[in-house]
Amino acid sequence: MKLHLLLSILFTGMLSAQEIHTLASGEDYLAFPAVIELGDEVLVSYKRGKSHGADVGATLELMRLDKVTGKVLATGALAAVENEIMQMGEWVRFANGDVANYIDAQTAKGSLRTGLAVVRSNDGGKTFGPVQRLGVIDGVEYGYAFDSITHDATTWMLAMTFANLTGGKLVFKKASQPGSVDVIRSDDNGLTWRFVRSITNELGGAPINESAFMPHGEGFIVTARGYDDRQWLLRTDAAFQVLQKVDLNAAHDFITSHIGRPRLFARDGGCYLLGRNWIEKGVMQLALFKYDPETLTITKHTVLDNANKQSVADGYYAQPYWTENNRRLHVITYKRGTVKNTSIVRLELDWDGVR
Repeated sequence: MKLHLLLSILFTGMLSAQEIHTLASGEDYLAFPAVIELGDEVLVSYKRGKSHGADVGATLELMRLDKVTGKVLATGALAAVENEIMQMGEWVRFANGDVANYIDAQTAKGSLRTGLAVVRSNDGGKTFGPVQRLGVIDGVEYGYAFDSITHDATTWMLAMTFANLTGGKLVFKKASQPGSVDVIRSDDNGLTWRFVRSITNELGGAPINESAFMPHGEGFIVTARGYDDRQWLLRTDAAFQVLQKVDLNAAHDFITSHIGRPRLFARDGGCYLLGRNWIEKGVMQLALFKYDPETLTITKHTVLDNANKQSVADGYYAQPYWTENNRRLHVITYKRGTVKNTSIVRLELDWDGVR
């Protein structure tokens, strides 16, 4: 049975401040930010190119923000490979303090994946080394990283296989299409990795892509965007075997498609799903969903941006951080209106009002 919209809370007037960092010049297309907090700074990786995809020559850049004020302290190159596409960087923080960014690297022809690229910092994010390749893990080379969790000496990462890469299987008609979303694990700060489990297989082969996870109890909560426009929310054991699963589209009529680039987090006793929500054909919003981790039911729906349903051609891959004793929520995302350019955007909100 669907939880009807009137039972959710649409919080559309909560913006106490909004700052937009428009870094684009000319026809530059800035997109897909990823965030990591490092002391008083927040590092944001983002793509600089000309379009959403098939974007030969696109590079990954780094922006340093003052955590409290949101002021841009510096910007610069993070990863560039001639005649390749660098996009969708994903931060990983290891137990020894090293920080790395795993990059969705693609070829100039057909946007085929070339295998995960990575840049690494051994000084806590002050400087980064050259672009390297992650390589083959237990017979598989991955092409796109989604999320990571580090606990004690172990780091888990969600990553996707592709048919044109070593160990990938042709699940879809084109080799550029994805195969399996897998959990991989490192116990030596990312020097070596090993396969743990396929989330795709746990869902019976469901066609999933962008995914996220978070610890919960003795196991994990996982969410996955489906190519069939379903959004999955899963509860697993410590070995990532699914114990419970919910198709959020079937359960809630305020989710009409997948949640773009979903993120999961726990805060102040609550569990949350953040991402791009298509509310109707051609209309997207940045949304925050509070959910019950035991029943996997959404209990609150908060619109963070575009409550008035304006035209947003692209955007809303988002990540949060907090300031002022955790009472101010900052969301880093990107957004394109009716013009060709996109911008990296910081939204500042009252966390008590939103949560």
